[in-house]
Amino acid sequence: MLTLTDRAAAAIHTMTERSELPAESAGLRIVAHGTPGAEGQSQLSAALSPGPQGDDQVVESGEARVFLEPEAARALDNQSLDASVEADGSVQLLVAPQA
Repeated sequence: MLTLTDRAAAAIHTMTERSELPAESAGLRIVAHGTPGAEGQSQLSAALSPGPQGDDQVVESGEARVFLEPEAARALDNQSLDASVEADGSVQLLVAPQA
């Protein structure tokens, strides 16, 4: 299962708090696109969502929520989501194997 670093949880919580989405249910939704590439990696996209959809897997860390559509959940199994916040306030999400 995907885990979140403290930095990722804080960044996701801040993004959802600043959005106009309902704070009690909003989170970051990650979706896989197309077939895995040459290295077996799926193309992923992430966007804020008012809540999980269909059979999304929900990962919570503190007040942060991540919704993983089924293919994204498979692609991110045993991975860790980290984040860095740039000087301009933009957030860069990083995925790495769990330690």
